[in-house]
Amino acid sequence: MREPVLLDHAGAWRVYLGGSRIRALRGDTAPMDDHFPEEWIASVVEAAGLGASPGDGLSRLRETPFSTLRSVIAEAPEAWLGEDFVRRHGADCGVLLKLLDAAERLNVQIHPTRKAAERIWGVPHGKLECWHFLNGRSIDGRPPCFYLGLRQEVTEKTLRQAFNSGISQRILDCMYRFPAVPGQTVLVEGGVPHAIGAGCLLMELQEPSDLTLRLEKRTASGTEVPDAQCHMGAGYDALFSMVQYTHLTREETREAYFIPPQVVETSPGGTVTQLLGHDRCSYFSMEQVDVRTSLTLKSCVAFYGLFVLSGHGSLQCGAKSIPLAPGDQLFVPGGALPVTLASKLRLIRFCGPQ
Repeated sequence: MREPVLLDHAGAWRVYLGGSRIRALRGDTAPMDDHFPEEWIASVVEAAGLGASPGDGLSRLRETPFSTLRSVIAEAPEAWLGEDFVRRHGADCGVLLKLLDAAERLNVQIHPTRKAAERIWGVPHGKLECWHFLNGRSIDGRPPCFYLGLRQEVTEKTLRQAFNSGISQRILDCMYRFPAVPGQTVLVEGGVPHAIGAGCLLMELQEPSDLTLRLEKRTASGTEVPDAQCHMGAGYDALFSMVQYTHLTREETREAYFIPPQVVETSPGGTVTQLLGHDRCSYFSMEQVDVRTSLTLKSCVAFYGLFVLSGHGSLQCGAKSIPLAPGDQLFVPGGALPVTLASKLRLIRFCGPQ
């Protein structure tokens, strides 16, 4: 494996509505919101949420659609991930990227840390995640926003009382609310309560897990969420024990979790901007690649993924040439030859553990 491969569009049924702008990005002229509001990119993870079906969320190779990315990696991990990567991390990508378009506010939720995930569910990954906001739309006249972290005065008792009331606004009042600004990148650590608001379009980079614990028993559109889906079988005492009660101010929350962009490469042909570096998060990294004419990405010993946000152009790798359009996603194997991107394009590039 020395050349990139195109992947099909993988989705998963979710309890919340959205997704129209994902389909518009791919060229759909009459997109509608539905219960497929996410696209999973370079995914070796099956969706585990409410309403998910077997195989949901798994990426498939476009040229051989009966082959999942997970199955071909399992057959030859060194060839796909890179020999040095496998020696360090095993035959596990360690990363998942999602494109997410919310037409309604998502439930307030937390995700477990790696230690909690291993202790309670016996799995190697928690669900630390990073958001990069692309765009927004107003829903019912309200601009897009998100909620992150508990207000400094909120205790476990306060949060439990808000949860037990069944009133969503009481939960939201325990948290800080921020506007969703295009180009903004936010790191969400395990145990930090958060909620993506209606109207947000974003990339979500995360550990390869679907462990989501909810702090609301009803979605914004009124769907009941069973207890087992709230605490994922761990029980409510375990859920509330996993919450970070850090007592940060609003400004301290911003300083702790908002990541400023950093230009790391620029030339007449294009620019590479680091959105999240391995120095800030050892689990994964993410860059925005803007191609003005032609830009070459150097060969890497480990794999990486690409997602085309906008523009039309091409990718050249050795003798292989691939036309690119918005919505295209590619998996570039470890040790692949240098990749040259041509024409006017904007892409997201992401990598797994350092």
